[in-house]
Amino acid sequence: MTRQIEVCILILGMLTLLASRSSAQQFNYASIDVPCSAAPPTSCPNGIARRTAIGGINPRGDIVGVYTDAVGKSNGFLLSGGQFTTIDVPGSVVGSTGTLPTVARGIGPSGDIVGQFTAPVNSSAPVDSPAYCPAAGSTACIKGFLYSRGQFSAVLFPGHPGAIPGRITPDGNMYGCLHDFDVMASMFSAAWTRFGDTSLTVGGGELADPSKSFPNSMHGGATPDGNIVVGFYVDMMTNHQHGYILENGVLQTYDVPGSVQTVVWDINPGQEMVGTYKDSAGKQHGFVQLPDGSAPITLDVPNTPPFNAVSAIAMGINPGGAIVGQYTDTSGHTHGFLATPTGAQ
Repeated sequence: MTRQIEVCILILGMLTLLASRSSAQQFNYASIDVPCSAAPPTSCPNGIARRTAIGGINPRGDIVGVYTDAVGKSNGFLLSGGQFTTIDVPGSVVGSTGTLPTVARGIGPSGDIVGQFTAPVNSSAPVDSPAYCPAAGSTACIKGFLYSRGQFSAVLFPGHPGAIPGRITPDGNMYGCLHDFDVMASMFSAAWTRFGDTSLTVGGGELADPSKSFPNSMHGGATPDGNIVVGFYVDMMTNHQHGYILENGVLQTYDVPGSVQTVVWDINPGQEMVGTYKDSAGKQHGFVQLPDGSAPITLDVPNTPPFNAVSAIAMGINPGGAIVGQYTDTSGHTHGFLATPTGAQ
């Protein structure tokens, strides 16, 4: 169900980062592109994927994400020990053949991977089954998956056609969202435990203050004990997007100062948070927020060669402070990146 492809970047020695840090504000950046054959049928320009985006990184430095080949298919991938492996959900999960468009979003310490896949059209399947897809392009066709010990399984939320788990903690709990037929009013933050329990910990009113429940929200990540969960929501009155910190059932809005849009995508055991924000000019930046309450640190991939970045999104952070995400260069090409704190061993 996976295939090995060669490494096209030299980042060995940077991937396993277990050292702690306090207030380091400088980072070393490495660009990551999934190699892709320049010959048909993929025909990738310059032998790299048309788009590479990284979603998560675990304590030992394993990285997961998504790449798009020249024919437009999305494929999940794992980068571990200097080798790329394609992680595509098999069609057998929904009773079809081949592999399905896949996005790998998070990876746990043991190597378990979570993310999303798109089911083929099958309007006759039960609405809350992995196979249900009423029409091409419908958000109801987007389902969650767990890849563990070489096996794929679908991740859904009872009574809803779609779900996206984006993070998995050491004990197997997953965090993300559910959705019905859109990614606005019907999207709610959701959590799954390894015992099979589910909860709407933001959207379903299970907060200390139920009046703070709202739609259009998604969990981005959580500390290993689950006491702190981070994510984002959209204020339906103002259409403004905010990050949030949910600690022991109490919700706090988080915005990067001066931003017009903030998303918190991950938090590590040391309570360092990463995410993305847009400034008043509409430019997108990554950021890291240290637990000491100091001003957030902007993570901008250099706009000089070889990067030539014009925007960046920070998606994941591991216990050593290694940060992964994606950036877009001046030509419009999207690449993955790894940012390591200066001086990290």
